[in-house]
Amino acid sequence: MNNFIKVEKTAVDVVYRILTKRLAKGYTAEQVSGIICREPGYITAVELLQIPLYSDYELQEIAWALGEQEIDGFFPKLKQSGLLNVHMEKEIYGNTCIHSCDIITEDGKEVPFFFLQEELSGSGVNLPN
Repeated sequence: MNNFIKVEKTAVDVVYRILTKRLAKGYTAEQVSGIICREPGYITAVELLQIPLYSDYELQEIAWALGEQEIDGFFPKLKQSGLLNVHMEKEIYGNTCIHSCDIITEDGKEVPFFFLQEELSGSGVNLPN
């Protein structure tokens, strides 16, 4: 497997927490990008670990947009637990988007970390004002 990136485990954990909350609330990546005043595609790029993780300010804005009252409760202090080799993927099949993350072990095996499904049929729900 050559299609992986080496990142801190904390980055994978934060992406997973935000992605699951975003999907549960029915928000699109573009909606969340807009609420933190970033260009379309920004949240998707972070979710795929193509660009650096969110700033502290962005994390606060995302937590607010997703209805979290206390950022420390949403993003508890995560211990840096070293680097991981991960394979992040986003595949679209019709009106369904599949988000997946595999951890690549030292012997090159892919171990699933998460697999999430997003329905793309609507334009998302309205974000809070």
